[in-house]
Amino acid sequence: MSDYIIQADHLTKKFTLDAGFFAKNDRFVYAVNDVSFGIERGKTYGLVGESGCGKTTSARMLVRMYKADGGAIYYRAEGQEKSNVLLFNRKQLRDYREKIKYVFQDPSRSLNPRMTVFNILTASYKYSSIWPGKKIAYEEASQIMEEVGLDPLDLEKRPSEFSGGQRQRISIARALIMKPQVMFCDEVVSALDVSVQSQILNLLQDIREKRGISFLFIAHDLRVSCYFCDTIGVMYRGLLVEEAPASDLYKSAAHPYTKLLFSGSDNSASNSNGEVKTTLESLHGCPFAHRCPQACEKCKNQIPEWREIASGHKVRCWVNF
Repeated sequence: MSDYIIQADHLTKKFTLDAGFFAKNDRFVYAVNDVSFGIERGKTYGLVGESGCGKTTSARMLVRMYKADGGAIYYRAEGQEKSNVLLFNRKQLRDYREKIKYVFQDPSRSLNPRMTVFNILTASYKYSSIWPGKKIAYEEASQIMEEVGLDPLDLEKRPSEFSGGQRQRISIARALIMKPQVMFCDEVVSALDVSVQSQILNLLQDIREKRGISFLFIAHDLRVSCYFCDTIGVMYRGLLVEEAPASDLYKSAAHPYTKLLFSGSDNSASNSNGEVKTTLESLHGCPFAHRCPQACEKCKNQIPEWREIASGHKVRCWVNF
């Protein structure tokens, strides 16, 4: 039986397309459509897909940055029974968020340029229930700076004095100082050079091994995700279409969309103009049907059911299975 620390259970999120007093209530788009997955304790789960597929929306629902329209989110602290995060009161939610830290894609936007690194690291920490005082916090910050590959003397510098890769290390340090159980990494290497990407990924692996932290790794690069993650869920237009251990997915991807991501031949931007319209029309069928060369009539009218094709490897596809 899997030891899940966080589980998404049939999560749904939709956004209305119109705004204002006279807006219609029946025009909306499913950002996340009946999505379920689990993050195992000490493991890394990857959510992979193109921009707009719903992976970031899913993550933000898990920390209740967005309100879910349906489903449940379960959290289970070690040695305790699982509880539904959507039912947490204010204190329970604060305690939960202290255990789950979010690292964003662009550190230049998430780090306050007017603050020193030390003040950035402790901005939330000093208001938490585990704040040890400024003196001890400074010692902890110095140790964490070394852990992420930065000089403790840099604590008095400001973000503009660092490179993009170094700023991302500061973002990681800000998460670590809170001693989290889970880290959500949202496209943390996508804006970095390839050489710097590998350094950040190796750093995250070291952190996972040293601290036993669980990760939710959000990315559009399937090959990078297979390198870093234990299990991967592939999302398309709000729907999980394939889930498998990373090694199995790399060797034997089954869904046409997953194969497309591996091939790297798709130009997402060329399809961006039809994103919302197609999502509205695809709620009763496979969301990939309009782009799949193998699509049949059933694909357009029925959402595919999960089919397990190997141990832990399941796929939603009417055509190939």
